[in-house]
Amino acid sequence: MVLLFAPHAVTVVTKPTGVNPRGSSEADWTGAERVTVQGQVEPAASSENRDARDQVASTFVVRLPPGTAVSFKDRLEWNGMTLEVTGDPLPWSGLAPLDHIQLTASRVRG
Repeated sequence: MVLLFAPHAVTVVTKPTGVNPRGSSEADWTGAERVTVQGQVEPAASSENRDARDQVASTFVVRLPPGTAVSFKDRLEWNGMTLEVTGDPLPWSGLAPLDHIQLTASRVRG
């Protein structure tokens, strides 16, 4: 099934976990799996460090097709940016043409 209004190519980046020499699991983004789907990305908010003005945080609402494999551990690539998935992606269902997965993603610079 596809998302009714999906003008953006969004790449879901799933990090593989490896084991470091100490035996602990660790993320290795260099070998990440990438799957591109059509979705919708909308800006939600932006803020900055008001003291030094050296950091900006932006938040986006992202809608992906139902069944898209995405979790809070993943990243998204969209419009030349890498976004961190924030919290759990949530399924919306009821009217089939409007079904989707909605999530919040963020980008922090500085």
